[in-house]
Amino acid sequence: MEEKLVLYVKIQELHKRKFKVAQIAKELKISRPTVYKYLDMTLEEAKAYTERPHGRQKKLDSHKDWILAWLEEYPHLSGAQIHDWLLERYPDLIVGEVR
Repeated sequence: MEEKLVLYVKIQELHKRKFKVAQIAKELKISRPTVYKYLDMTLEEAKAYTERPHGRQKKLDSHKDWILAWLEEYPHLSGAQIHDWLLERYPDLIVGEVR
């Protein structure tokens, strides 16, 4: 979580040194939208943002154990193969495509 706060500080420092958004993004190896997001935050907002729980709930979180087990056993599986195997077990699952 502290990594995000350090990132915030670095972005603010580079911005004060008159770096353009694209230059900041390239220097820190992050996307321009991320730079804009951090530039629009106050220090207090950045602190609150870093204290949030790690990420949000994802559609496949409930299937994580299956997916990890398959990848452990078959490390070269493609995303399409995993998707097909999930559909075999959960025919009503909708992920990544409109049916």
